[in-house]
Amino acid sequence: MPIPQKTIKIDLDPATPTALTPEELKKQLHNIGLNCEYTDPSFLKEYIKDVLASIPNGAVETYSILKPAAKSEKPLEGMLGDFVESSVGNWMPSSTALGYAADLEYLVYQEHFDWLHANRPSFTGTTDAENFKRRYDSVESIKSAFANLATTASSALVKGLDKGSIESVFSNAISPLDDAQARDYDKKDSRVIFLVEGYDPNTKEADAIGVLGVDWHLMIKDYKHKKQAVKHDTTLDVTARAVLYSDLATMQADLAAAQAHFKGRSFGGRGYLVGGIPARDTTVEIYDQRPPANGTTFRKSLPLVATSQKAQVIVMFAPDLQNIGSIDNTRSKATSSYAKSVTTGFSFSSTQEISIGAEFEAGIVLVKGKVTVGFSISFTEQYSKETSETINFTVPPGELAFTYQGTLQSQILEYDPATDAYSYQAESRFLSPIIATTAEPIVAGAKAAIIA
Repeated sequence: MPIPQKTIKIDLDPATPTALTPEELKKQLHNIGLNCEYTDPSFLKEYIKDVLASIPNGAVETYSILKPAAKSEKPLEGMLGDFVESSVGNWMPSSTALGYAADLEYLVYQEHFDWLHANRPSFTGTTDAENFKRRYDSVESIKSAFANLATTASSALVKGLDKGSIESVFSNAISPLDDAQARDYDKKDSRVIFLVEGYDPNTKEADAIGVLGVDWHLMIKDYKHKKQAVKHDTTLDVTARAVLYSDLATMQADLAAAQAHFKGRSFGGRGYLVGGIPARDTTVEIYDQRPPANGTTFRKSLPLVATSQKAQVIVMFAPDLQNIGSIDNTRSKATSSYAKSVTTGFSFSSTQEISIGAEFEAGIVLVKGKVTVGFSISFTEQYSKETSETINFTVPPGELAFTYQGTLQSQILEYDPATDAYSYQAESRFLSPIIATTAEPIVAGAKAAIIA
């Protein structure tokens, strides 16, 4: 008996993709200073025919096509960034479909996508990028721009993008310049496109959902200069990135990993947004005692390098001070000194690695007995295993000194997308580089507490 194929519930209504019409094309040609003979309807129809003939056809369809909102436009609700509808795809989303939008938008954001691509082996995102430099007359410049934009966007998907969707995505790709007096046409633009594959409108299920991000920069030198036979230096930079998910658990695992790395400011509201997407927060929480195994704890903890589809972080709690030595120099008239080998890092029984390229900060003020110590730690890859270094101490004549090292309890918190559950795994201790010297010993049995 065959194993039933997983599907994703999503409610979509059929739609007709926005077409590249002669009227819309006329506006776009006008945006780059082309008019007169170039706007004849028969010419425009042939122009569109040529462009569409060069566009590849694929299997992946679209259910929402968005562009950055202009200052005068009201952004869509429920999105992290400021977007408006750009054109219509193969399907129209209901509230259920839009429910995936914020998560997919987060994943396709360039910095998040690049980090997942570099650090998460199970991440299936794909990319494509092209740089085109040609000398064309004005009409050929734009015709080539349309075709190359479409080809690069579709190439980011293994099965390619539906031809009608491609036409819709770029039906308004050439927008007017903000400075009408500019000598050169120089414009950046982008689209966020939500994807669906194998959608069945009867069962309201899809084989996969996903997202495609396309960014482009079109430059045409002296674009208004229209002497006969003149050629324009045309440059088009296009980048496309896409990811498709055949089950939501995998999407949630990628999301959890990215959110753990980019931290809590992702969820602080629009006040934290930079360019429409959350700014990164590198703060790691240190708890008085072990916190619950849940998503909030996961996002506030220290991410580990992914070795499977599961996502892991290190939770740190119960800070303390341990005695690592003392010198009684009360009966001496000379300065005394000694060298101590101090170990720092995590003491897991099996090797763990802090995320590649990551650096996170943690800071608390700890009091134990009469001793108050400030913990300020920058976590980098060097702490993924224990290392030792020698520290020299000196005590003046007639003095008594006690030396303490800051420690933290730590435990791996794992997110399993198959069960959508968080659970604690291996325990450890973190030996910090925080060293404190006191004139009096900390009273036996004193409890450490975080006061700030």
